[in-house]
Amino acid sequence: MTLSRLAPRAAACLLSLGACAVAPDPSDGDEASSSAAASSSAAGSSEDGSDEGVLDPAPEVVPQGDAALQQWLPRGLYRDWPAESGVHASAGPHGGGVRTFVDPSLFESLQAGNDEHPVGAALVKELYSGDERIGWAVMLKIEQGLGGDGWYWYERSRSSLYADGPGEALCTGCHSAGVDFVRTPFPLQ
Repeated sequence: MTLSRLAPRAAACLLSLGACAVAPDPSDGDEASSSAAASSSAAGSSEDGSDEGVLDPAPEVVPQGDAALQQWLPRGLYRDWPAESGVHASAGPHGGGVRTFVDPSLFESLQAGNDEHPVGAALVKELYSGDERIGWAVMLKIEQGLGGDGWYWYERSRSSLYADGPGEALCTGCHSAGVDFVRTPFPLQ
């Protein structure tokens, strides 16, 4: 899709919804954009009744950046995703207790045994101290073929921000032992 065709749609989307995904124009033949957009649902149509490709900011669209995640995570939209059965002791450096949720595309990729997960695949790990949720860790696949640099990494516990960006060395060091950097045991326990 060309930028000139995308810009008006993106501007309309941002003005009307605050943030969302933009559907590709089928005439562009952009299959990568088409597959990403297929996981979102249409929000409506334009004034003339035609579908302008503006999509609803579906819960599975994980934002990037500390400010955006501090607004998105407490809403708990990820809690509809497949998840571990309950809070358990962390097997890694995430502190006390954890519970992991994987979005449907990551779940399907893990189930299929893929060596690399699709762009847009996401994981949210709730961090606990006793029964109190004290933070989150987030992984979001942003680009294929880059190893740990192809993932956006985020971790905040209480007021401490440990990771917020692609290829965070603090995260990629441990996660390199996972399948495409995902270390959560599968099937989910």
